[in-house]
Amino acid sequence: MGVFSNVSFRVQGSLTILGLLLGTLLAWYALGAVRWDVFLKAPESRAASLLRLLLAVLIGAGVAGFVVQYATGAAMIRS
Repeated sequence: MGVFSNVSFRVQGSLTILGLLLGTLLAWYALGAVRWDVFLKAPESRAASLLRLLLAVLIGAGVAGFVVQYATGAAMIRS
């Protein structure tokens, strides 16, 4: 039983997708501060952009997972 145990699957799925997208956007914004020219030969290439996108998705999924686990833990403490 999680935080969303009495919420419909559609709402739960929508919130999960929204959380993943927001986490990915937050990670993309944060990755903008990295000086990619230090790490990559061609920081403006398509491959570098794909690398930044994949890193943003990976970090965003971690952020979204943390938020869901935190909310679940907080709900368990309250009950």
